[in-house]
Amino acid sequence: MTCMACGGTGCSECGNIGSVDIVQCPLEIITADVWELLEYAELYKKGLPPVAGGALDQAKIFTESCRYVFEIESYVRNKLGIIG
Repeated sequence: MTCMACGGTGCSECGNIGSVDIVQCPLEIITADVWELLEYAELYKKGLPPVAGGALDQAKIFTESCRYVFEIESYVRNKLGIIG
């Protein structure tokens, strides 16, 4: 698949070839904290942050992680032709 780090242009993550091979089931390497982040990101996307307050009350790592999750989600939806 296209390297998510460089979008196919080539980088150190993919060995400058622009793609990576998937050699095992992603579910085997996704940890519980990643699943938790995905659940919180979905709630955040719908306007419900994980703690009281708005975006300024969120930890920087959380908002950055959400942006990354949303970018990957959008990329996959576009690749699959899913609208919405």
